[in-house]
Amino acid sequence: MLAFTAIAAIGMSPLQGDMNALIATTSEYTRLTTGKKVDGTMYSCTSFGTKVGGGLGTAIVGWLLAASGYVQNAATQSQSCMNMLHIMYLWLPMIFNLLITIVLIKLNEKANEKLMSDRVSE
Repeated sequence: MLAFTAIAAIGMSPLQGDMNALIATTSEYTRLTTGKKVDGTMYSCTSFGTKVGGGLGTAIVGWLLAASGYVQNAATQSQSCMNMLHIMYLWLPMIFNLLITIVLIKLNEKANEKLMSDRVSE
């Protein structure tokens, strides 16, 4: 479980490192298409979403563990609890990482450059 958690963290590190650049690119795209500067709003919404997501994620982990029969301070846990831990630490991160990868593959990195060159040529 620790090995897969480490692999998932390594896999997510490029996205975490590029998150601010991705937000800035999205904000620039909005400025180029609508003429409105939304930098502050974009970063504020990202910060808010991170905080809400962290809180909800922690609560969901507790709810899933409770639903699976987790017993605090027990020497051994039930098989349903072990299965839930396996799902939460292996399968759910893998599914979410695949979804994020699909979204990022569809990202058009040249869109802003094209919009700027179109504005210059007008």
